[in-house]
Amino acid sequence: MCPPLDSNWLSWTSLLAHWMDLARAARALDGQPKGPWQQVMPALITFEALARSLPHIPDLPVEERALALDQAGALLSARRADVEDAFDEPPEMIAQADAAAADAIVQARRDLTWTIMWEGPGLMNMPEVRPVPASASDDGVVAMMPPGTLALPGTPVAWWQGRDEPMLAQGIAGCRAIPLLDGLQVWRSFDPAGRVTEDRVRSVSDEGPETAVPLLAPRLVDSQRLELPPLPETWPPSDQATMGHPLPPVRWDTTQG
Repeated sequence: MCPPLDSNWLSWTSLLAHWMDLARAARALDGQPKGPWQQVMPALITFEALARSLPHIPDLPVEERALALDQAGALLSARRADVEDAFDEPPEMIAQADAAAADAIVQARRDLTWTIMWEGPGLMNMPEVRPVPASASDDGVVAMMPPGTLALPGTPVAWWQGRDEPMLAQGIAGCRAIPLLDGLQVWRSFDPAGRVTEDRVRSVSDEGPETAVPLLAPRLVDSQRLELPPLPETWPPSDQATMGHPLPPVRWDTTQG
């Protein structure tokens, strides 16, 4: 007995049959070998394949997601050039497939939580990054460490989801953006003498350790832009005297796939 077929496999199988029908129709529309419709068939197939596959980007390993999105953008640009070579004005079916692929890339980026990680070595004094949140839209969520916060190596210092953040996407020196699946909070714990004992990274929806201080402040939530409250000069997370040697550990209480 054959094993049951995965629904995604059946979907791609039906799509392949659709593409074969399109290839036969292209030959009929051209009425000649290597006509314009036959030239754009690879582009049309690429557009439809991108639109179908991009929603599955979160299923990839973390380290492959950003590369897959970059490759999707490069494929889209290359196939658009093929369409421009074949037609002065792309047929409506081609234009719609192009738009669907472009929309799928945008949506795939916005579905991920782009998390800026400080990789070290040593402490980072969180800089002020302006203008964040970007003024183009009030969509999505943004959270950041307040300027002056001391970030330990291996700590998330900012993240955004459901929107574009050009200034954060350009990166902070020594940091990189990682496409994760959920927002995070960093909780800093202190001993009775006021020295940092550890940072714990948890899902933004989880409670923090008792008496620990949250380090990531929401800046945009539910279309509301939030101002950072004034922090006292002696705010412990910005005081280097609270850090020991060696530096305290950063522990992750959440798995980000």
